[in-house]
Amino acid sequence: MAGISFLLKKHIKRPHLARFLMTETEQASQAVGPWFMTISCLAVMGLLVYLSTGKSPTLFFLVITYATGLSLIISSPVYTVLNRFLADELFFRRTDSIFNALIASSVIMGSFSMCISSAVIFSLSSVTANYKITFVVLTSLLSLLWCIVSVLNSLEKDHLTFWLFVTGMGISIGFLLLTGTSDVQGLTLIFIAGITTPVIGGYAFILKLYLRESVRMDWEFFIRPKAYKPGLALFLVNLGFWIDKPIFWYSKTAGESTVDPFFRYSPQYDFPFFVAISLMMIASFIVYRGIKKEIRNPFRLFIFKLLNNFPFRELSMEKVNIIHSVRHIMLRILLVHGGVVMVVLFFVSTAIIPLPWTNPFVFHYLMIGTIFFAFWFFCILLIQFLDDYDSILWLALVFFILNIVCTVVSIKLGWKYYGLGFMITCMVSSVLSLIVLNLKLGSLEYGIFKKAIQVL
Repeated sequence: MAGISFLLKKHIKRPHLARFLMTETEQASQAVGPWFMTISCLAVMGLLVYLSTGKSPTLFFLVITYATGLSLIISSPVYTVLNRFLADELFFRRTDSIFNALIASSVIMGSFSMCISSAVIFSLSSVTANYKITFVVLTSLLSLLWCIVSVLNSLEKDHLTFWLFVTGMGISIGFLLLTGTSDVQGLTLIFIAGITTPVIGGYAFILKLYLRESVRMDWEFFIRPKAYKPGLALFLVNLGFWIDKPIFWYSKTAGESTVDPFFRYSPQYDFPFFVAISLMMIASFIVYRGIKKEIRNPFRLFIFKLLNNFPFRELSMEKVNIIHSVRHIMLRILLVHGGVVMVVLFFVSTAIIPLPWTNPFVFHYLMIGTIFFAFWFFCILLIQFLDDYDSILWLALVFFILNIVCTVVSIKLGWKYYGLGFMITCMVSSVLSLIVLNLKLGSLEYGIFKKAIQVL
């Protein structure tokens, strides 16, 4: 009877379907919400401008794309080093230096972003000065955004990040409806107003929660031994992901100019890539949810048991849990995201879903490439979780070089092979990353113990 009562209580406490769906939707929103909200906001803004003027705001989208890519490449070394420092501080229960380190990193990123974006836009573009200044402001603000978002995620404040983005995007769409502007600078300023909301909200939250004394610049995170490795590794990750776009933009056969020599785009590549990466939000949700729900706790228990001399049987159990979770996440990526990709490609091949671009091959290559990119990205995050930035560094370097070489070759081969370079790069890189991850998980005890000895 006791067993029956236990099972009955367990069944009653099991969430109903509606509550389960609400929980999964909330977790999906927190995982890919900022990405989804930003894309949705830009899509709504573009649609409103098209309905009022009959023209798509192409230059506005190019400004946002260029500023986003440049800000990610510039800021990724700094916020990666900062996050690595914050992880150690939180592990040792030291929170006094969080806000001061954030201020120091913000000063570095803001200065670098302003200098680099100013040098690029003022030397290469022929647009008027007000457009150039707006571009510099947007790039600098986005750099600060990536910094504060990464810090909030490190503090496990995904819910706050999502609602800050919802508020900011709502402000942008509201301003657009109120003003009815359609010029590039006005649209960019409206988007800046929306982006400012999560930036200010995030900094205000950190200020209220962690400021215990007067504000000062804490440069300790930047001068630690080998602090450059995490920054350089994530710099190459972002650079490798973006490098194929400018190759297409500035190609004589695949690129197209809009208003000046700097702001260029490739309609045959950019639009299919945008759709393919947007659909990859499914895989991103699987990855982030899997790491948060299935990887993090077993890994923490493994470290705790290893450092406190638990029996080998206990260590083996946690290690098996980690490996099983990794396999389950990869299987879900293959079945769910891969299944969505195959269904979409089937509808496209049978003309049930007509393509709005003329090249039918590039979309197939890019969609298949996103499956392998999801595997590669998952492995990179796990290796980062294991604090092995040496492996990330050379894996990102391989991805970067392969993406350059394969993209150039695919352009030389002709329009039927556009996107094949990205697919081959993702395939080769995912295989290499899986091999490295398998080796790291196999020697997990040694790797963690070695890190602990170095810290002590």
